[in-house]
Parts: sequence; structure tokens; C-alpha cells
Amino acid sequence: MTRLPRLALAAWAVAAVVVAALAVAVAHYLSGASMEHSHALIRGGAGEPVHGLVGRPLVTAWQLDAIAVAVVVLAGAVYLTAVALVPVRDAGARWPVARTLCFLAGLAVIVYATCGGIAVYDQVLFSAHMLGHLALVMVAPALLTAGRPLRLAMTVAPPGRRARLERIATGRVVSLLTAPPVALATYTVVIVGSHLTGLMDVIMRNAWAGQVEHLVYLVAGYQFFVLIVGDEPIRWRLSSPVRWLLLALGMAVDTFTGIVLMQGTGAVHLERSSLSVDAISDTHTGGAIMWAGGDGIMALVMVALVVGWLRTVERAPVQRGWLEQARGAAFTDHTGASADERLDEDDQARAAYNDWLAKLDQH
Repeated sequence: MTRLPRLALAAWAVAAVVVAALAVAVAHYLSGASMEHSHALIRGGAGEPVHGLVGRPLVTAWQLDAIAVAVVVLAGAVYLTAVALVPVRDAGARWPVARTLCFLAGLAVIVYATCGGIAVYDQVLFSAHMLGHLALVMVAPALLTAGRPLRLAMTVAPPGRRARLERIATGRVVSLLTAPPVALATYTVVIVGSHLTGLMDVIMRNAWAGQVEHLVYLVAGYQFFVLIVGDEPIRWRLSSPVRWLLLALGMAVDTFTGIVLMQGTGAVHLERSSLSVDAISDTHTGGAIMWAGGDGIMALVMVALVVGWLRTVERAPVQRGWLEQARGAAFTDHTGASADERLDEDDQARAAYNDWLAKLDQH
């Protein structure tokens, strides 16, 4: 039996402490008469916001979403355990630190989006709700997919389990869900359907509906960004231009939704009215955040993709066309010298080539 490395043991020790603390906190909130029992698992300790979100509350306002924190902590422990097992499965191998940092950063974004200031205000300000949307449907999924969790799982899995994972990852169900048209359609339906219909009013009134919304955003975002950012062992491996096109289409969806919200005459329902807020103005602000923020995040991803592509091109060997290859082969056959891509740059090779041409001219 493989002994767990120290990193894995430390990750699970931290996870156990956090889960135990969450259990104590939830029990404490459930015992409080002022706390709604049905919301104790997702809005523990969240008081009534009395100040605007801009400024200090972005950092100091917090609530406890026990379910989200528990899931994030367990996911982090599983990922770090797999990272620690990479050298065990393949002696001398190391999982790239950048991937680990990306995955952990994605988990941190989820925690802030569900427990931080934008979560405390998400039923008071639609603009805060929109910030949470961008974090959960774009930022977190992009970072999580950059962490290559599926590839990591296959790297550390035993041969039998790895074969099963490969069959699932390239099977019909996953291939259908991750097909570019399906992923784009899902992203479009989620973004447009949740913002431009009466569904948003229901979500703003019901905290549990908001939890379902968070999960849907994460799944739809991962489904979309696994094709763009991820290098996972799934069936669809898109070329760089196709990734850019898919990302541009996603930007168009965000732009359309943001503009409609900005120009709309109806306001999104606000659950509480402790803040003196013009609902129409706040809805327009949310639309501006969707437009500018969504396109801004997509643009950053686009820049990262282009930079990565340029680095790949620089590292790739020079490919010679068939005519140049035929020329080099003929040169080698008639002169006995080696011909490579530097044929026209090497003085001796060029001289031998010219001598051969002169002999051809004499004949």
C-alpha cells in the first residue's frame, strides 16, 4: 500500500479541521433565534448590509457559506493529494507548480464569490450579484481548467483506473457535452436565460435558488473553458484559431446580455431594501459590469492564449516544404553532403551546391 506523502497528509489534516469548524459554526447559527434555519448552511452569520459595497465592505464584509467552503476544501485536499502522488507514480516527475497555483486560485475565487462581500450583498444589489456571476462563470472555471485536474487524475491513477477514466473522458456523453457547439449553446442559454428572463427575480428572492445558480454557473463555465483554456485528455482538441473564435462568440453573448440590461426599462427585483438604491440604476450598473467586465475577462484569456501560441511557435522546429525537402534530397544524392534547413546559410554547403549546379551546366 502506497504511503501518503506529507503534502497529502497536511492537506487532509487542514480539511478535517476546517470541516469540523464548519460543523461547529453551523450548529451555533442553527441555535440562534435570529437566524433562519433554512439558510444556516449557506448564509451563516450574514447580517443586514447597511453601507454601500464600494470600498471597505468589498474586503471586510463576509458571510459563511458552509456548503461551498466544505466542497472547496475537500476538492483542494483531493487535488493536492494527487499532486503529491505524481512523484510516487512516476519517479522523478513533478507536477507543474503553475497548474497547482491556478487550481488553488480558482478555489479561492469560489470562496470569495460565495462568502465575500459580493456574496453578502448579492440579494441587496444586482450589481454585486453580477460580480459574483463573472467570478463563478468565467474566472473560477478558467483557473480550474488551467489546473488540468482530469489530466492530473489520469497521471496518478493505476493502469486499470486510468483506462476507465480515459474511456469516460472520450466517451459519448462527455464528448457530446464538450462538443464546441453544445458548450457554446449551454453557455449562451445560462447567461441569457438567467439574466434576461424572470428567473433572476426568483433567484434574488430565494437564497437556495442562488445556490443552484452558483452550481450551474460553475458547470457551464467549466464546460466552456475546458475547450479554450484546458489541455485535458478529452476528445475535442481545438486548434488555436478555433479557440479564439469560440472565445469571441462567448464575448458576443456577454456583450448582448450586458447591453440589453443597460438599456432595459425594468428593474431586477431586490430581496431586501436596507440600502437606498435606485433599482433601475442598479440594474443598468449590473449590465455595464456584464458587458465591460465579461468582455474584459474574455480579452485577458484571449491575450494569454495568443502569448502561449506565440511561445509554441517560437519553440517549434522550422518545417520545410516538400519542394525544399526534394531539393535537399537531390543535393545529398549527387554531392554526398548533408543538406538541412541551413543549406543556404552554410558557406561550405552553398559552395558544394554551386559546384554541383556548374557540373550540371557543363553537361
